[in-house]
Amino acid sequence: MEINNLFGGASQTQPEGDAPISYKVKNVSYVSYLNTKPLVYGLEKGLVKHDFVMQKDVPSVCAERLLQGEVELGLIPSIEYARGKGGLKIVPELCIASRGAVKSVALFFNQDIRRINTIALDTSSRTSVALLKILLLEKFEIEPQFVPMAPDLQEMLQKADAALVIGDRALQYQASFPNHLDLGEEWTDMTGLPFVYAFWAGHELSLSKDEVTIMQKSHEIGAQNIEKISREYAVGKAQNWQFYHEYLTRNIFYKLGEDEKAGLLEFYHYAFYLGLIEHIPELHFYEDQ
Repeated sequence: MEINNLFGGASQTQPEGDAPISYKVKNVSYVSYLNTKPLVYGLEKGLVKHDFVMQKDVPSVCAERLLQGEVELGLIPSIEYARGKGGLKIVPELCIASRGAVKSVALFFNQDIRRINTIALDTSSRTSVALLKILLLEKFEIEPQFVPMAPDLQEMLQKADAALVIGDRALQYQASFPNHLDLGEEWTDMTGLPFVYAFWAGHELSLSKDEVTIMQKSHEIGAQNIEKISREYAVGKAQNWQFYHEYLTRNIFYKLGEDEKAGLLEFYHYAFYLGLIEHIPELHFYEDQ
């Protein structure tokens, strides 16, 4: 009997008569935004052998499924890690971050930002909402009212002075609505640090060392196929493929390095100080087990 190895390479032979090897199927919740494609490319395209059941959700639902124990691994907004109360571990080396302008987390507005009284919120990512509240209080010194709404920019701006929109919709709206504030750029301007929007996290014993390697290998393959990802995504979109390629290579970064960890902890400190989270979490990684 032949069994393929993790990455679809040379096979190993199981001696006849041995009991069959079984693998526990694990559920993985992730977001189907453009900026997640390089992370999951190897998994989605079957270029990395795995036994994960992949489930597409919005960011907040990814976190909820993980915290409720419905999935073993989730690509969660960074603020949700604080809600895990020490019971979660992070897949090392991988994240979704910016080191300046991010493009896909934007506050669109009708008038001068210091005259904003109401903001319509796309609440699909609590991290972006928390980042906005931090920037408004600490940098712009304003405290507007917030109104949760579906991410339809025209409707949002009819009912509020400004609108927070994230993900692919934010990229789409920039083509026709240049009046916006880039939250990644504002964060780095205020702190001098990168901002980490999301990362893979799971419960303490959810992933084996080999499964951690699978997640890292998936991104390695995705990073080699950025142009292909950009061309596929651009079909039928408002921007050309070069716009999306630039976004994935100049605005989004996937390395969870020391600067990104420092930015992440700075975010947690601000969020705790403003009462957005109950404690400042320590960063625990699967490599620590």
